[in-house]
Amino acid sequence: MDVSKSGSLFFEISVDSSRRFSPLVLVYNEIIVKKLSLVMLLVAVAGLSQADLRSEIMSARHKQEKAAMARDMKKANSAMQEFMTSDFKYVQDGKTQDAKTFISNFDASMVMMEKITSSTSRIITLKENGSKGVAKVELKMIGTMKGEGKKLHAIDWTGNFTEEYRKVGGKWKSSKMTAGPQKFLMDGKAVKM
Repeated sequence: MDVSKSGSLFFEISVDSSRRFSPLVLVYNEIIVKKLSLVMLLVAVAGLSQADLRSEIMSARHKQEKAAMARDMKKANSAMQEFMTSDFKYVQDGKTQDAKTFISNFDASMVMMEKITSSTSRIITLKENGSKGVAKVELKMIGTMKGEGKKLHAIDWTGNFTEEYRKVGGKWKSSKMTAGPQKFLMDGKAVKM
């Protein structure tokens, strides 16, 4: 009996007709192959599930980043709202904001920006449990902003967040975002936030 890997997740068994095998050996080997196939399928499905959550997070972030860099606040707001649950909460320093307040504050901070040269995000950790997930994410924005006397300042902001997700209508959405450590540099110097 020859066990060989086929082009899929499953295995094929080919039997050399010149050899004789007991039916017990064939049944035993078939059971092993079926168990291996099932294990591999479960691992693949678990990986796809997390990949779907990861891809939905990154897709939503990409839409937000692209709109923000284009200074199209209407599209940025729409992209944020699309990815938030109806009961979304943002928590920073023990204070909670709903989605409307969070987006309004985002708009106010963007008004101060003269130009955004880079806006990126990355997922540091991601865990999924059924229809819920949680991730540690890092957001980064580089650009310029106007200061007193319309002087331009180079800014470099990095924020770390814990974000919770829920499946709503078959799509992943952010239900809670909690601010962690943040670093803000203005003209290369740290500014306390």
